[in-house]
This record gives sequence, structure tokens and C-alpha cells, in this order.
Amino acid sequence: MSYEYIDFDEVKQARELPSPTGIALNIMRMCRNENVSLRDLARQIQADPALAGRLIKLANAERSPGLRPVVAISTEVLLLLGVHVVRQVALGVSLINSYQSGACHAFDFNGFWSRSLSMACVAQAIGQQVMIAPPAELFTCGLLASIGQLGLAIVRPKAYAEILTAQRAAPFASLRRSERQRFGCDQIDLSIAMLRDWNIPGLFVDAVSFHREPALSGWEEDNRRQRLARILYVAAQAAAIDLTSAYAQEALIPALSESFALLGLNDEQAIKIIEQASQDVIEWRQLLHFSA
Repeated sequence: MSYEYIDFDEVKQARELPSPTGIALNIMRMCRNENVSLRDLARQIQADPALAGRLIKLANAERSPGLRPVVAISTEVLLLLGVHVVRQVALGVSLINSYQSGACHAFDFNGFWSRSLSMACVAQAIGQQVMIAPPAELFTCGLLASIGQLGLAIVRPKAYAEILTAQRAAPFASLRRSERQRFGCDQIDLSIAMLRDWNIPGLFVDAVSFHREPALSGWEEDNRRQRLARILYVAAQAAAIDLTSAYAQEALIPALSESFALLGLNDEQAIKIIEQASQDVIEWRQLLHFSA
């Protein structure tokens, strides 16, 4: 086994890492400008009907019940979501569209995005019950929390295929050890580096650091970062099953009951969250034009 160290700055300079392209890249650049014209930004978003549709869906999730639904991108919608959320969603959407296949034959690209989408929808649904962060930001955080694994598959496709094949039935901790031995970093390390480079708020990046093992963070349970890590943990566990299956949903609640309880959520609320996330997953898959 050869050692193939990954230097983040080096692979970034070589443009080897997953990155946004096209209209999404232009939108992200516009969003970095504090004086960006929301009218110009709305026009740019309208040039990508699929992105516009996803932002409209998020905006409707943010609106109070009883208000007329959002049907088009406008300056009002951008103010409701916030420019930083628009930037993050544009990033996520571009990555999904650009990286649905690759040279790493052992990496399931479609499965990766399906799980990431499920994780995003669960995190958003929890955010609608637990007032800790805007649901739209939790959606993006859930979508990108595992992005480092995609990075490994893109930057070191042959070597990572060997690791995935050897570790096919191994626990997550064992997979991370193999990644560190081969690359000098693991998928979570790379996720953190990529999220920081994309200027994702530090609060969410810290939560991603421990979202697979929140008990190891050392934070108190009432610490906001710990609560965010717990939300992402629950979302990751839920994303491991087919959320659109009623049988899987029924089995999921008892398995995660303790984790939901740590967030102050009872079984009735947990069921509501999973049902909402399931419906969201179906709608987002239709928007993204891919199957489970």
C-alpha cells in the first residue's frame, strides 16, 4: 500500500477538489459582495430554473403557516432566506449537478448524494422543531457534512477505491483510520477544510467535526455547537435508511429515541420530523432528477 498524502492547499491550487461551476459559481461570487444588488442576484438565479425552484421550496418552508406561498424568486425571497443561505444552496446544488459520477469505481456517487439529501431534509425538519438555527442553513449543513468523502473519491480515485473495497463491511471508525493512514487525513478532516474554504459559518463547521461521534466533543449538552452536532448525528443515522419507506420509518424511531430525547424531542415529534423529511426527500429527488 502506497502513502498518498493529501495537501489541501496543493489539491485546491490544482483545482482537483469538488468545486462549484457555471451560474452557481457566479452567484457565489456575487454573494461575497456586501453591496450586491438583490435585483441582479434574483435575475441571475432565475437563469437557473432548477436552482430557483429549490430556493423557492426553502423559502416556503421558512414562511409562517397561512401566508401565500412563494412562487417566484424576488428580492423579498432573498431577504427572507438571506444572501448567505442563497450562496450555500447554490454551492450544494452545483456540486450535486457536477459530481454524479467519477473515476472511483467503488464509490456510489448516487448513493452518496441520496444520503446527503436525506440528511439535509432531516436536519431541516429538526430545525423546524428545535429553534437553534435557521432550517435552511441546517439543510445546507446536512447536505455538505460528508463532502470530504466525495473529495477523497475525486482527488484519489484509485487509492480510495482500494480502501472502500477493503473496508466494505468495516465500521466507520475503521474506515477513517484507513483514510488517515493512506492520505494523512480522513473524510471529516477534508470536510472541515472544504467547508472553511467555502466560508461556511464556523459554528456549523465545528458541529460537523463531531457529528458522527457527538459524545466525544467535550461540549456540554446545552452548548449550541453540541446541539447542532446532535442534530447532524440524528440526521446521519436517519439517512442510513430509506426515509421514503413507511416500514423503515417505523423502525427508525425506537432506534433513535434517545438521540431525539437529547434534543428535547419526544417520539410524537420525532415521527412528525421523519414524515416531513420523507416528503421533502421525495420532492427534492424530483427536482434533482435522480432516484434513490
